[in-house]
Amino acid sequence: MKTDLTVKLIKGLTLDEIPVGIDARGHLVFAANPRKIRGKDNSKFKSSYILWDSNREAPPGFGVRVAAKKTYVLRRKVHGKSIMPTVGNFADFNRIELARARAADLARTMVETGMNPNELARKAASSEITLREVFARYRQHLTTRKQKPATPETLRVLDRVIGKHEKLGWIDKSIPQITADAIEKKYLDSKDGVAAKEQAFRTAFTAVRWLIKVEAIAAAGERREPRVVANPFEILGINKHFRAPDQIDRERDEQGKRNPLRPSASLGPFLEAAWSKRLQNDNETGIHYLVLMLLWGCRKSEHAKCVWHELLTEHGPAGAGRKTTSHICLTEDLDWGPYVFFYKTKNGRNHRLPIAPMALSLLKQRQVSAAEEAARRGFEAKSRKFAFPARNPTSKTGHYSDPTDLLGSLREEIGVEKLAPHDLRRSFGGMMTEIGVPEGIKRYFLNHARSNVTEIYTQAEWRLLREWLTKIEQQMFLKAPNVYNALKPVDWPAIPAPPPHVCRPPKPRTGRPRKSMGSAEVETVPAAA
Repeated sequence: MKTDLTVKLIKGLTLDEIPVGIDARGHLVFAANPRKIRGKDNSKFKSSYILWDSNREAPPGFGVRVAAKKTYVLRRKVHGKSIMPTVGNFADFNRIELARARAADLARTMVETGMNPNELARKAASSEITLREVFARYRQHLTTRKQKPATPETLRVLDRVIGKHEKLGWIDKSIPQITADAIEKKYLDSKDGVAAKEQAFRTAFTAVRWLIKVEAIAAAGERREPRVVANPFEILGINKHFRAPDQIDRERDEQGKRNPLRPSASLGPFLEAAWSKRLQNDNETGIHYLVLMLLWGCRKSEHAKCVWHELLTEHGPAGAGRKTTSHICLTEDLDWGPYVFFYKTKNGRNHRLPIAPMALSLLKQRQVSAAEEAARRGFEAKSRKFAFPARNPTSKTGHYSDPTDLLGSLREEIGVEKLAPHDLRRSFGGMMTEIGVPEGIKRYFLNHARSNVTEIYTQAEWRLLREWLTKIEQQMFLKAPNVYNALKPVDWPAIPAPPPHVCRPPKPRTGRPRKSMGSAEVETVPAAA
């Protein structure tokens, strides 16, 4: 029997009466169900029947089976074989349109596989998820999620972790097969450094925890048991094998892995030496890069990609507008004055900072130098737009990004044992603490604020940020009088200064001479000291 199924009609269907025809008005005609038997326990058993859906939106073969409970079904003939899977319980669909859509999905699966979709689901449910599958699904999740999609560096770290678990020999084992005892033993026996093995096992724990939540939701919708219910990697946290954050901080300090420039000792000599080093070996771009990293407290990846504001349009093509590109604006007549804008920083947020007077002076020098440098080296268009163009005209990125060698030579120049690029960010934080910057402003400058920090400030708030940033750079440059006098606004008085620092001569270039290009010899440019 076929009719246009509705929720109201299905609710009224019972086994006491069965449809036997359709009257002149198109309504179903019912009659008493003659097929009744009485069991030994005196309960009634009645045969079921199916009412097919004639609605134009329903896939062919869709209907409702009326038995002890009502269920939607779908009947199709695939490769000469009749298949009739259950679509779902009538009570689980508050609208019949949802059941029809589900039936259409099942129909596609039947055509593609030639099998009953419910049977396929049962087979999938009975199969066990391996750690490799967990990582694959977690990686897909990281790349497709809308909030903070994974960066290429995050994916490289994840791939490295997957490689470690392959070496451990359990990547193709199912999660229940990886026992807590085995995990604990392999963790304790690992020859990797503490940080490396913590990263490998924490990542596995996080991936399995994510899958357990996803699997629980999927299992509830499919009315089956979850395929993964326990996280064996959790044993490392339960037994306190992972270091606590304060323990990590203490160990880093004890091992000398954090070496900020001290305002009372090394900050001034560093700035004086850097200002002298800029005149050697074409180091100006690198020195400006390092000094601005110190003045802004930014990460090295954040300001390296900055381009000049005037080379961008308000929106521009994808990835080329002011709202989607890290840039530096030196214009004075805008509402907010000079600023630097970092697009999608490490925490996924955009970050805008005012440019204080001495940083502005340095950036004006930088703009002139970058233009001259581009002309002198014959940079292509992709490099000319950057505030810090790459030294090599064939650079893939087009911008300067690796100050390691230059920072190493400055470290030797001032007699500091260790100094990493991130120590400049820590030095910025140390200076804020020394001069008493309010905690909220400190979090803003370090981009630790929880809210979206772009375009949420009033002009008064922006003015306060500029005032504090001016105080910070003043206090930094007061430790280096020669740099202070070179960058101060013209209406600021000069301060007494010792003779400028004189850097040691650069080391002679080692290795083979540069190859010639045709008949013309390429001028040998000494490498940065």
